[in-house]
Order: sequence, then structure tokens, then C-alpha cells
Amino acid sequence: MKLTCDGMDLAEAVAIVSRATNTRALNPILEGIKLTAKDGTLTLAGTDLEMYIQKTIRADIEKDGVAIVPGKLFNEYVGRLGKSSVKLNLEGDNMCITHADNTCNFQCMLAIEYPDIVNINKKPHFSIKSEHLRDFITKTRVSVGTDDSRPILKGVLCEIGKDKITGVALDGFRLSKVEKKITNHADTTKVIVPARSFDEIRKLITDDNGEVSIIIDNRFFQVNINKTIFAGRLIEGEFINYAAIIPQNFESSAIVEKIAFEHAVERAGLLVRSDKINLITLHISDKIIGITSNNEIGRIAEKVPTNLTGKDINISFNAKYLYDVLKATNDEFLKINLRAELDPATIESAKPNDYLFLILPVRMS
Repeated sequence: MKLTCDGMDLAEAVAIVSRATNTRALNPILEGIKLTAKDGTLTLAGTDLEMYIQKTIRADIEKDGVAIVPGKLFNEYVGRLGKSSVKLNLEGDNMCITHADNTCNFQCMLAIEYPDIVNINKKPHFSIKSEHLRDFITKTRVSVGTDDSRPILKGVLCEIGKDKITGVALDGFRLSKVEKKITNHADTTKVIVPARSFDEIRKLITDDNGEVSIIIDNRFFQVNINKTIFAGRLIEGEFINYAAIIPQNFESSAIVEKIAFEHAVERAGLLVRSDKINLITLHISDKIIGITSNNEIGRIAEKVPTNLTGKDINISFNAKYLYDVLKATNDEFLKINLRAELDPATIESAKPNDYLFLILPVRMS
């Protein structure tokens, strides 16, 4: 392998693919980054067997070749090279990096030992607008579980229909349901995508005006974005019957300005953020939602205007859970649907929209 490439392009690509490497792996090869020089491009890849990221950049190739460089060290080194062009020259198992009048040598690993875990030459299953995928991830991510004893809840259920994708996540306290339009649809299916994979995909979305191609292949969920390929292993198993959890009828509905409500919840939550339950109470009446928090330190009382349909109600929530849901929305007005003080409440846009959040209340003392 012998090539020259732009230092900034190389640093960006290495930073992206290194997120899929495993610095604590029992197999040292998973700490490495695979470099493939061929046909005027340099392709970089990293994997921990659960995720795979591949990024391609332009390069002046003098000699084709493949190398496995130590990922963490290579990332830290090329990230400090700046805008100068970089030369990579592999001789045997020694990689020589030259920039300006400086040189660095790395010992490489055997390329034959590097795992190829995905087949990326597949026809896309469907396409989705970049901005829609970003919003889909943001809203579902709020409710993903973190309990290792329930691994199925550490992912997002994705139901691919004829012209839309429905995403559902829940953690036992909150539920998110989001629908987005899709194009170039192949066939209906449903998969569970790990939240960690969606976190990495969201980082790759830099152009909200673009479109993302998605491939579902065996046990992997693959995304092609800006000459970057991401593949994540799917979670196997049966997701919870979420439709049975969402209430269909409510006693009351309150319309509230999103920003004012979000800020009031945030301020009320300051007092109880270190408490175990993190409890705030909403006192919902005809024109006002009162938001209070109490503990031995003091008391905070906030008020925001509302338009209530139905009966008055007092209901308590974990302040963080409620705030996270509000922060994930960007509508001007929200609609809060309620039945009783111990029944789940839902939050959605005041106008017809493509999402719904459910949040469980906390029993008031």
C-alpha cells in the first residue's frame, strides 16, 4: 500500500469509523481500523462485531493494499495532523505516515484476521428523508430502556409498512411512537434496532435535505449516508405488544405552549433532581397548569396558561422523564391527554402530527 490523501479528510474518516472499534476487546483485531487502498479511493472500516462503519475518501493511490492499523493511536495521531497532505506507505507489517517533514511508524496487524461481517452490496429496502430519520431517532430514543435484564427494550421496534415506518420504544415508564413517510419501499417487515446503532446513525446525518437508503439484511440494519456505510446487528426476540399499553379514551385534554411548559417543568425539577423519585405535580384546571415540587429544602411553584377540555386533575410525574419528552418535541403547542391521577398520560402535538409519547404517573403521597 502506498498513497497520498488530504489530512483533514483522513482525520474525519478515522474519527467516524473508530466509533465502531472496541478498545477493550479480547480479540486485539477489533481494536484496529482496516485501510483498503484501491481504484483511487481509501476505504476505512471499524467494527466490534455489533456495529460496522465504513467510510471512503479520495486518495492518490500509487500501490493498492490492505492494512490493519491500531485504531485508538491512529485516530489520535492523524487527528493532530491538520490540513497538510498525508502519505501512507505500508512495507511488510510497518505503516509509515509522512506529513510535511515529519514521519511516524506503526506496527500493523494481519489483515487476514479482520472480520468481514456484512454484505453491503444489497439493494436498499427503502429510503427516508434525512431530516425525518433524525427526528425519528430523536423522539424514539427518549423512551429506550437501559436495563440489561430486558435487552429487547434497549432497542427501537421498527415496523416498515407500505409507505411509512413506525418506530416504538419503551422503558417501563415512558413510551414513544413515531411515524415517518418512506419511499422506494420493498416489502413489509419489522425489526428491532439497538439504540446504540441509532445514536451513531444520528451523528452521521449532516445534511437535512438529503435522503438515506436503508437495507435490512438477515440480522443487520444498514444505512448509506454520504459515502459512509453503517451496519448494526439487530436485536432478536419479540417486542412488547405496545398497542395494548396506549389508552384510547381520555377524560381531559389540556393544550399548552410547549416552550413555556418545558421551561416551567425544568425549573420545578431543579429542586428535586437529586431525589430518588424526582417528583413534580401538575395541578391542571380550566385556565392554568400549576407545577409544584417540594422537599425538605424548599418549594417551587410555576404556572403556565392552558386550555382545558374536561375535568380538573392533579397528577404527578418524574420531572426528568417529563422534561426529556418535552425536549424531544419542536411543536409550538402540545396536547396533554389524561384520564385519572394514576393512569398513563399521553403527549402529542396540538395539531395532527406523526408522534405520541406516553408517560406513567407517580403515586402522590
